[in-house]
Amino acid sequence: FPPTVKMLGRLVIFCLLLLVATRAEAPSKKFKCLLFYTCVTKEVHNQCEESFTLDQAGIVNTGTTNNFTTINLGYQKGIASLFAIHDTFFVNGHGMRADWKQRWAKLKIQLVPLIEAKKVVGFFIGDELFPGKISVQNFTTALDAVGELKSKYPWLYTWENEGGTGWIKVFKGKGIPAGLDVISIDDYYLSVDQHREFYEKEIYPLLSSHQSVFLVPGAYGTRHNISKSPWCGGGNTLEDCDKFMVKRTQDYFQWAVADPRVTGFAPWHWDTRQPDEVSAYKEVGVVDMPLLKAEWKAIGKHVVPH
Repeated sequence: FPPTVKMLGRLVIFCLLLLVATRAEAPSKKFKCLLFYTCVTKEVHNQCEESFTLDQAGIVNTGTTNNFTTINLGYQKGIASLFAIHDTFFVNGHGMRADWKQRWAKLKIQLVPLIEAKKVVGFFIGDELFPGKISVQNFTTALDAVGELKSKYPWLYTWENEGGTGWIKVFKGKGIPAGLDVISIDDYYLSVDQHREFYEKEIYPLLSSHQSVFLVPGAYGTRHNISKSPWCGGGNTLEDCDKFMVKRTQDYFQWAVADPRVTGFAPWHWDTRQPDEVSAYKEVGVVDMPLLKAEWKAIGKHVVPH
């Protein structure tokens, strides 16, 4: 070939290699957490026993639970735990448990060896607590109690998740309590762009410099009235839901990579449930959505292992 053609060919090859290298390096950011909301009992009136299952190994690095057997089995599979402490401290609608101090004193003794082994790496304070389930004072009381352990074991962190957008009024003008390290919201009817806008305009101004956020993408599909689901792209098969959710997840991931405030993911949900356990079009979990499971497994490669 003439020299100009050879040079052009080399230039094309160089650009392709550069593109591949750039794509490989693009998600170089490492996240502290990937976990899935998981029910291990039947969900009744929006309540279930939340924990994690061992079939998540190789995808997640973290799970939430208060089951000591699960903590130990998970650690053997590379899954560290955020210990769920809601029931130690709170009774929904009534604030602090009358015996929370005794319960917490007993629990701390059990937790210390798990923390020192880094089987437990933090605490899940609760889900959708505001407004109404507890007061801000109740919240800070629990955070202060947990703070004693955090001061001794600085790798521990605290996380709480809220639902929708109305809860933000509770913290307007006050900020998110400093004892909480990570906050997140779930609102599956918001687009990714709307979700991001709410974080940036409403949540971020309430955060201190040490605080960060998790993203809680919807991670579900349906086998019923598929064409009516907002999360199946107008398709008629579970695979259509699967493909739609993959694209949505990729959009969340690109946001997370670009946003230094985002330090992890807590998709809802892993397990498949009966249609009467959840609101419409959300019963199938990631466990039965192969494309979405593969996407989260790929994202999991960008999470710090435990």
